[in-house]
Amino acid sequence: MAKRQQGPGFRKDRRSLMIGGAGLLVGLGLGPSAVEAAKKPDRLPPQVGDRLMITKGAHKDKFLRPEMLEVNQAPFEGFPYGVEDDVLRRRNRFNRLLFVRVEPDAIDDEIAPRAADGVLVYSAICTHTGCTIKSWVAEKQHLRCHCHLSEFAVLKGGSVRGGPARAPLPMLGVAVDDEGYVVVAEAFNRKPGFKN
Repeated sequence: MAKRQQGPGFRKDRRSLMIGGAGLLVGLGLGPSAVEAAKKPDRLPPQVGDRLMITKGAHKDKFLRPEMLEVNQAPFEGFPYGVEDDVLRRRNRFNRLLFVRVEPDAIDDEIAPRAADGVLVYSAICTHTGCTIKSWVAEKQHLRCHCHLSEFAVLKGGSVRGGPARAPLPMLGVAVDDEGYVVVAEAFNRKPGFKN
């Protein structure tokens, strides 16, 4: 029995089939949720009800609770964790998150509904060129990107306060569940990724 050869056109044909299948689902009125469900769970964007897992530092591999974060200290990094899927949504780079805690009274009224017990959750992807944000400027309560020094004010919804970035950092809405864990309550308020 001869083996079937897979030439360079195979990937293109497969991709066209997948895109066409997604279009068919939407066309049949099954909507974007059916398309999302067809994706791998570890690549899905944060889903309402996902817990937040810390992936670096002293609390590595633990689900976030507000008391784990000290007020006005450097943020922890992590990813959403699908409790229903039992999967860390780490295979989507735009799911990389920063968890920071501030005094609840200091948070801007516009973003206060997206916070939980002073915990704010932002995308860790700089909106300038897509670098991963790693620095914290405690005296200003800003997140700073090391690539081109863009700064984002956590108390003002991630608005740009310096550097070449033009778009604010996307922010997740969070809540504290009955077990005391911080969970996703609302999707990002804007699409994560770089805009320039």
